[in-house]
Amino acid sequence: MANILFCTYLAMSTGLVVAGAPGVAELRYAGILVICMILAIGVHEFAHAYTAHRLGDPTPESQGRLTLNPIAHMDPIGTLALPIALGLFSKGMLFGWGRPVETQSRYFTRRITMRGGMALVAFAGPLSNLVQAALTLGVLWILFATGVLDRADLAAEMHPLATPLLVFYSLNVLLFAFNLLPVHPLDGGKVLAWILGPKYQHIDDFLARYGFVILLVLMFAVPVVLHKVFGPVMAGAEWALHAVVS
Repeated sequence: MANILFCTYLAMSTGLVVAGAPGVAELRYAGILVICMILAIGVHEFAHAYTAHRLGDPTPESQGRLTLNPIAHMDPIGTLALPIALGLFSKGMLFGWGRPVETQSRYFTRRITMRGGMALVAFAGPLSNLVQAALTLGVLWILFATGVLDRADLAAEMHPLATPLLVFYSLNVLLFAFNLLPVHPLDGGKVLAWILGPKYQHIDDFLARYGFVILLVLMFAVPVVLHKVFGPVMAGAEWALHAVVS
């Protein structure tokens, strides 16, 4: 499954992630972004592999993808080189991807349709990001409840503990929302194909053919549309964060 992340400039617009500082601080912040992305994508891809495995597909396990080891899910360009370069030299934009998990729906248990199985495998990835975000909130709640962190730490430009947690939280929320956009090659494309059913296969075929072009247009030509789509999601994420730390 494609796992494409364009997160930082959206996260900054929500106030959940602090802006990069110049010099050494900027280098540290870029490193935090890349590490958080590697971890989030690793769990995301493992969720795809595990769900396919549970449905009876031996492909992910045979290819070494049934593991939480993020190295197994990293793409040298998309997970390392490009995000590092963008984190260091771009103004608040991070773009990257993990190695797609290959699945073969013909192996899926007959208790579910192939289309339904593909939708389950696809949805497992974004769901894992939502779970990671929720667990991060739990960690923040514990740290605030025990006095390890306070509100001043959240407002700090580069706190050694609060900043990585905030970055990881916001990246996972955005991964959840972004990957559920109903176009291919994102996971939402497979979910939409299941919702539409065979009757509307022509719509799925169109989105499969032109989905990546649609994504590029949305991201770079009319990003305001994505801001409108993700606005309620990020507002809810910000509300949950404030509820935890208050």
